[in-house]
Amino acid sequence: MKKFDVCIRGQNFLIKKGSKVKKNGFYAARFIEANDYSDAVGIVMDSFRTELKDVVINDKSDPPKMNVVEVNEVYYFQDKMFVGDKVLPGEGFIWDEEWDEEELSKPISSLKERLIILRDISNRIGVIDIHTHSICIHFTNGLYPVAILFMFLFLLSGKVSFHQTYYYIMLIATFSVPFSYLTGILEWKKRYRGAMIPIFYAKIRYGMVIFVIGGLCTLWYFIYPGILENGGIQRLAFILLNISILVPLMYMGHLGSIIVYEKVV
Repeated sequence: MKKFDVCIRGQNFLIKKGSKVKKNGFYAARFIEANDYSDAVGIVMDSFRTELKDVVINDKSDPPKMNVVEVNEVYYFQDKMFVGDKVLPGEGFIWDEEWDEEELSKPISSLKERLIILRDISNRIGVIDIHTHSICIHFTNGLYPVAILFMFLFLLSGKVSFHQTYYYIMLIATFSVPFSYLTGILEWKKRYRGAMIPIFYAKIRYGMVIFVIGGLCTLWYFIYPGILENGGIQRLAFILLNISILVPLMYMGHLGSIIVYEKVV
């Protein structure tokens, strides 16, 4: 087992302590043994959810967020983790706003305090977190298989309309890839603080593979529009190149589902 230092940034946590409710954020570090970076982050995230489940009262419409700040493989564990200007112990949480124990013991008595709490909770309903990358990538990933479907429909029927539809869909899909790729990079930096762990390395690499294959298919057809109408080795190579894009597309979908549903980070 390898040793890792993991620093997590928590934000938008609606915490209830005693009679007080407050939105807060934290920095926390953990020193653990795991198989790899992804496993280390997953273990730490799960432990935080367990530790905080009894005090976090966020509504589903405005959930708390945890992002990876830093993950390091180390030879041995130290007592503290140094991240920027912060010195983090290996246990507990460094909250953005410390709780005043005297304040916590004081009951909520005034109408103003109650209204503030209700307003803070109700404001969460209007918060909309638009997942731009998810929107873009589903658009792109859906177009390529449809284009390939029309390619085979042309090969089976010989109808020119299928032939033309294949090209236009491939053209739209290929031009949409840079937008999907860019939104993915921006979301990775925003939500996951650019955490350099294997699953993100893989998504970056395979995103480039999809762009290259899609671009080659589109360019090849643009230069030689009759490629599907003629027989021979060139048409076979063109068909195989088109089909090959499905493999990285499916793998990218698999990686995305791991991040979203298994909460890697």
